[in-house]
Amino acid sequence: MLRPTTPAPVNRQEAFATVCLFAVLLGFSLWGVRLGWESLNLPGNEFRQAQTALSTYFIQQNHDFSLAYPMPVLGKPWSVPMEFPLYQWTVAGLSNATGLELTKAGRLVSIVCFYLTLPIIYLLLGRLALPWSRRLVALGLVMCCPLYILYARSFLIETMALLFAVLFLWSYLNAVERQRVGWLILAGLTGILAGLVKVTTFLFILLPAFSWTVTWLWQQRPGVAGGSGRRFATTAAWGLAAVILPCAAAWWWVRFADATKALNPLADFLGSERMMGFNLGTRATRFSAVIWQHHLAILFREIAAGWTLAGVGVLALVFARRWWGWIALLVGSFFAVQIIFPELYAWHEYYYVANAFTLMLAIGLVLCGVLESRVPRALAWVLVLAVFGGQIWRYATTHYQMQVGISQGGGVLSRTLKEVTASNDVLFIVGQDWSSELPYFARRRALMLRRGREEDHDTIERALKQLQGEQVGALVLEERYRNSRWLIDRLIQTFDLEPRPVYTAEGALVYLHQKNWLEAISTLEEMKKDNALELMPETALDEHPLVQHEVALGLIGETYNWLFEGMTPLPVKFYSEDGLNRFRFEDRDFFSAHPVTRLWFKVPAGSRQISVELGLLPNAYEESLPPGDRTDGVELVITEEPVGGATRPLYSRWLNPRDNPEDRGLQRCACRVVFATDTVVQIAVLPGPAGSIMRDWAMLGPIEIK
Repeated sequence: MLRPTTPAPVNRQEAFATVCLFAVLLGFSLWGVRLGWESLNLPGNEFRQAQTALSTYFIQQNHDFSLAYPMPVLGKPWSVPMEFPLYQWTVAGLSNATGLELTKAGRLVSIVCFYLTLPIIYLLLGRLALPWSRRLVALGLVMCCPLYILYARSFLIETMALLFAVLFLWSYLNAVERQRVGWLILAGLTGILAGLVKVTTFLFILLPAFSWTVTWLWQQRPGVAGGSGRRFATTAAWGLAAVILPCAAAWWWVRFADATKALNPLADFLGSERMMGFNLGTRATRFSAVIWQHHLAILFREIAAGWTLAGVGVLALVFARRWWGWIALLVGSFFAVQIIFPELYAWHEYYYVANAFTLMLAIGLVLCGVLESRVPRALAWVLVLAVFGGQIWRYATTHYQMQVGISQGGGVLSRTLKEVTASNDVLFIVGQDWSSELPYFARRRALMLRRGREEDHDTIERALKQLQGEQVGALVLEERYRNSRWLIDRLIQTFDLEPRPVYTAEGALVYLHQKNWLEAISTLEEMKKDNALELMPETALDEHPLVQHEVALGLIGETYNWLFEGMTPLPVKFYSEDGLNRFRFEDRDFFSAHPVTRLWFKVPAGSRQISVELGLLPNAYEESLPPGDRTDGVELVITEEPVGGATRPLYSRWLNPRDNPEDRGLQRCACRVVFATDTVVQIAVLPGPAGSIMRDWAMLGPIEIK
């Protein structure tokens, strides 16, 4: 098949120079994929990388290695499978086994897959009768292609799909050509993996496989020398046998993924039938000037500069005539896939990981033609190095700037949401389409309203119904949706959100759950020092700031800390029906705990002793008072209130000194509790059983949690 004549052997000096060049390019490639390793951001189509990363994170966190794996951005059920999760499983497994941070584990798997692909391409180049040293020239172009440096280190399935695809092509060619069962099994297995991991990459690699097969069949057709009907049929049968299982596996996965997506009312747009026009394009999009402008923009920005390609075109015309057939096939394969999948390739530059290597190999054949020419060796090498220099220059002016910065990933909004919501909370996000970036960097599940569905009441109601049983920790509204009162009121009512918005960051307005509201304000006050966020005016306390409000102690500074002397640790939040006060009784200072009084304390995990001294003033129950004017006692209630978890009663006692003399004086109430995780404990002084607060003059002595 278009097999060129065997070229003359390469002399030792030139082979040595080629090896040195390859070593330099390999070092450059390794340096590029390692650049910005400590950064946790996701440069290069962060929308798609975050989607893969979010799925992998929850696979790891939930130990959920099922086929209906989590992709929690469109609400419940949380599974919206796109590709078969082999890459995600591999990354989660690597992170679990080594302790490697998840983003770095994702990069490492992609990098390993990319470099494992290169030897297979080297073997495929051998079918062109290229000497080993000239193959290194072509491989060097693949390694220093800017697209591959950036996306070989991405949190994406692309290089894993590419590895299986080229391995399929290599084993397919051997299976059909040699007609050995071992090669057929390898082709079937690698084809299945390629088709499952990314079906569009598998479909692309079928193009050269099909071209090779058609050539063989043409050469073996009946009526030509050496051809026969039997040879023709045998070759066709081996080719069909090698692809039938991979195609069946890809079809099965699409059907399974569709059935799983159909369970989610917000994921209907992702079904294969709905996506058919976008995935395969239409006649109008295949030849749209706008679409091809995007194709060419990606080509010149991500793969090779326009002037580099123009120069290579001239070199091809002058020096590479013997390679014209192969160059045409490689370039044709590169552009054919853009006609097959016009919009996918126009809007997603990472799709070019599947086919950019064919263009690089075509340029490599041009450079081989230059090195095979009779021009002076020095000039030949200058031309070769100029092309490589152009590729390195293109990387330096584009992707280098994206990779060089060090970031912890996300922004102010994701960092604050991670701090003020619980790990099992759900974020309800409006105005960011269905991008996984905010949920991933906040490490939270989300229900995101896709663009255009913000007023689709029926769909929203179905999604909210499926979300029952979950705690919505935050409602995030982009600026243009801040006045969506129907949606805001519906969520406040359904999920007990605080009606008052809390803060803005990165143009988004945030409402929080009532349980977290005041404590979150204290946290955000601290975070304001280093982050561009703004607390809303509604968070300011009213004219009676310490009365009938749940108040975070940190919110009012240290001014009132003296009121809580004797409490270890200090409460993080308090509520007082009548206001804060301390008074002196029998030469001791006490905290006034007239019902209703509530104090919240942060308590670390472990076995803890909780000790409270509580009593009522004697003149609240003295016998000289009319019976109706005496206190009927107070109740001490201690409960655990874990953030995002169920409340757990720990201790209660009713002090009734009016009727029970043993309850008179200061009483010590204590309990020992084991906490599995860090938590919050509430100590409350409540009215007696009748609900009366008549003369409930309670006093709190020391409170100790240790």
